[in-house]
Amino acid sequence: MSSSPVMVGPYGGTIYQLQASEGDLFQVCFGGQCLFCESLHVGMAHLNRMERLAVSAHTAQTAS
Repeated sequence: MSSSPVMVGPYGGTIYQLQASEGDLFQVCFGGQCLFCESLHVGMAHLNRMERLAVSAHTAQTAS
């Protein structure tokens, strides 16, 4: 794994680029959950969704 993320989301989520035997693999992490994607583009979409859902849930809790 590279020592620094290739992307950091606005809410602190990260994407790391890994070298796999069949090419690049991207590890997407946010809020203690991680998943793996075969492209940075897909990883960015997942990170955006993960952060958006977490922020929406937090906003709903604080509004109650």
